[in-house]
Amino acid sequence: MMAPLTDKQFKELYMAAEGRNLGAVFSYSEPEEPTPLNFSFEERKSIFLWVLMRLLKEGRIKLAKHGKFLEGSTEEQVERFRLALPKTEEEMEDGIWFFDEDCPGGAVWVLENGSLEWT
Repeated sequence: MMAPLTDKQFKELYMAAEGRNLGAVFSYSEPEEPTPLNFSFEERKSIFLWVLMRLLKEGRIKLAKHGKFLEGSTEEQVERFRLALPKTEEEMEDGIWFFDEDCPGGAVWVLENGSLEWT
């Protein structure tokens, strides 16, 4: 799969979202302005999952639920999100879904000094 964001776009997204919850990462998961007219919710989900995978692989975040880190490979963790993400933008409830029990986990940011910032 071709990367949906350039390295520059990814870095900008990462810097804007660092320390924030996954709802922020999701909200930034769209192309630069102006957003294409036909940009779909499915495309946003695809970009979000790609960004999530890259953040995990680069060690910038860990995923956790109820104070415990998620188990499984990076691919398995991202697949849990792929299967659980709502089918429509309305079901996201303006990002509230990321705090719902249906969401597989939240972001724990790994800061440059190695400390963890739980969201």
